[in-house]
Amino acid sequence: MKVKAMMKENNALREQMIPFNRSYFEDMILAMRASRVERVQAEELLLEAAALLLEGQSKGRNAKQIFGEDPEDYFREVMGSTPARKERSRLNYYSMIAWTALTLMFSVLAIGGLIMKWSGGSAELFSKVSVFTLIVVGLGSIVLIELLVRWMSSLSENDAPKPKTFDIKALGIYIAVAVVVIFAGVFLDNLFPVITVSPWVSLALGAAGGLGLKLIFFRS
Repeated sequence: MKVKAMMKENNALREQMIPFNRSYFEDMILAMRASRVERVQAEELLLEAAALLLEGQSKGRNAKQIFGEDPEDYFREVMGSTPARKERSRLNYYSMIAWTALTLMFSVLAIGGLIMKWSGGSAELFSKVSVFTLIVVGLGSIVLIELLVRWMSSLSENDAPKPKTFDIKALGIYIAVAVVVIFAGVFLDNLFPVITVSPWVSLALGAAGGLGLKLIFFRS
């Protein structure tokens, strides 16, 4: 079975779980997919774990009773003994985020510019791009994703609305960085050159960016 097919089956099994077990199993998925275990073996192990969890659930047992307190415990030995796959570096991860953000930006510029052209209006608004804007979009997307990841990790494990203790200091740092970037843009935007990019060029850049994501960052 291919990786995508196993991921699809895992998602289907996950929908059969009660909220607490589903949340626990999602933590298991994150731990396994973030590990260096080879992808096919990782998905096979997750399928086995999902089946075991559903079997226990049918008998009135919850995930912690089946696998233990820590979602990683069930896979810990496997993670430490199986051949490692190439681990995505932090730089690679951040590059993927910035690449995606810039790809989306050029795609939006292309769509907006072409719509204006076809409607007989001026596409100038969608044809001027400041170098500072490119920098802010790339770096800002990384800050935003990091903030979202930290927020999601603070949610309660048992799906209750009450969150766990949140790192206020980290949140404050990210918000401060975002505010500084926004205000810096007011003063620095005019200091950077502005590039004229036609909607067709933006469309080509968006398409090339999407292809690059597939070939560089999401290779099987």
